[in-house]
Amino acid sequence: MPADSLEVDLDRILRRLDDLWAIGSTDRGGVTRLAYSEAENEAFEYLRSELSDAYSVREDAIGNLFASRRPDADRSVHLGSHLDSVYNGGRLDGTLGVVAALEAIEAVNASDRSPAYPPTLAVFRGEESARFGQHTIGSRGALGMLTVEAFSATDENDVPLWLAMQRAGFRPRNLSEPTIDLDRVTAFLELHIEQGRVLDEASDRVGVVTSIRAPVRYRATVRGADDHSGATPMALRQDALAAAGEMIARIETIATEAAADGDLVATVGDVTAVEGAINKVCGEVTFPIDVRSNELAYRERIEDEIVSALESIAARRGLDLDLERIDRSEPVDLDETVIETLDAAAGSVGTASRRLPSGGGHDAMNFRLAGVPTGMLFVPSVDGISHNPREETPETAIRDATATLAEALTAID
Repeated sequence: MPADSLEVDLDRILRRLDDLWAIGSTDRGGVTRLAYSEAENEAFEYLRSELSDAYSVREDAIGNLFASRRPDADRSVHLGSHLDSVYNGGRLDGTLGVVAALEAIEAVNASDRSPAYPPTLAVFRGEESARFGQHTIGSRGALGMLTVEAFSATDENDVPLWLAMQRAGFRPRNLSEPTIDLDRVTAFLELHIEQGRVLDEASDRVGVVTSIRAPVRYRATVRGADDHSGATPMALRQDALAAAGEMIARIETIATEAAADGDLVATVGDVTAVEGAINKVCGEVTFPIDVRSNELAYRERIEDEIVSALESIAARRGLDLDLERIDRSEPVDLDETVIETLDAAAGSVGTASRRLPSGGGHDAMNFRLAGVPTGMLFVPSVDGISHNPREETPETAIRDATATLAEALTAID
């Protein structure tokens, strides 16, 4: 790293990552910190304890945290990520973005440089959709994008999001009003693990994100008839589970063919046989569908094809099909000027950067949709593993990407 680069404390980063890993740790080696859970609350309290008295800390009505040494500045660069996780997730997803953002801010503050816009640490609630089926809850709420439908979404115990917020100690108000002053946000930066294999296979330490895929999501419910597995002839069955299996295979086929012609992925990550048993013909099955692309028009075309195929299968089998659309987000292109700034910042710390799209959604996409100049840095995910206890990133990449983030803070003008 060049001698005049900003100094980041890798040991402090790793210590904070380990401390946060212990909050919500599971007996399977991962971490479960769901949105608005006690574990997420504890993680936020830990982060507060790591902030010196030099920071002014503000918590908004839905629990997002903002910390700055110059809260009265006319404009500020916001940077950060989230602290919640999926079930039994890894220690880096989201958490690294928060810890690296804080370290980048501290590196700038410890130097003799004066950024044009003082930084603000932004830590968001509920980025993962693991609990409520709703992504980026905190950043959408901060930007006035949280809908009534999202606010009413329930978890597996039928607890709605609004009630979970209240139980966590928050009192959300007007959902259409941002909780931050967007006129004061010069830019938004987020560091994240790639969650794919591109950087790892290329042996690159830093990635600069150009665009973010966005999903459209459905909850499919297939209804047939519960019958005895021994007494019901094959020709007389209305087997919801068999139909769901055919539907899932058809989704994979459509997506595989579509991926050969454009940017698209589709996933069914879970199947629930309602009151299923070994000696029953299954009468009801539910499963989620997640379709993503960087190209909105292409995604919509393939979405229509998938819906049509599933309706055809249900009709042929004499079953009822309910497709509830639970989420629709727009893919975004990130700000070219910020992208160039991040590229240059990576060069200034002596590491080459690679431009690439993001397959996953992030809080950053909401800032871009709100009109804020936005950029993202990726660090490699070893073997592409994410949302898994085996999630890992080389320490050298963490150091270089954090230093890149710090350099970018002083370069944005």
